[in-house]
Amino acid sequence: MKASEIFCKPVECEDKKRRGYILGISCVEDLIEGYICCNERENEFFAESFGVKFTDESAVIIKVGKQSKRGVRLKLGYPLYSEAGKFLGHVEDFTVKGNKIVWAHVGKRKYPFTRLTLGDVAVLKSARADAETAAKDMFIDALCSPSES
Repeated sequence: MKASEIFCKPVECEDKKRRGYILGISCVEDLIEGYICCNERENEFFAESFGVKFTDESAVIIKVGKQSKRGVRLKLGYPLYSEAGKFLGHVEDFTVKGNKIVWAHVGKRKYPFTRLTLGDVAVLKSARADAETAAKDMFIDALCSPSES
């Protein structure tokens, strides 16, 4: 599913009474924490991700909660830059699988969401930096683990 398909989706309570629509997605790293919703009077409320069930036409809210301070509001249109500062384009959409955001789509390219840092702009961390960090972690683990005698 694409994030753009989730935005503006009608929201209903379990009893099928209309409640409003989805205004945005809140994520912590690559996990969807919940959905920022808006009622018909434009008052925002937050639905926890495990408390929302999607149908073809709408989303059914089972549990309303509170957004954490760590949650980042996902939006379309982030300007995307490499770590070196090269402009890569604007984020047009995100791929959502289950409760995770997997890909960021920029033009005909897609980038792993786990490599993005979001703020006013999105910055794409290099894959090499991830490999270097993993190699350092493995080296430190090897040094710190008890030796076999």
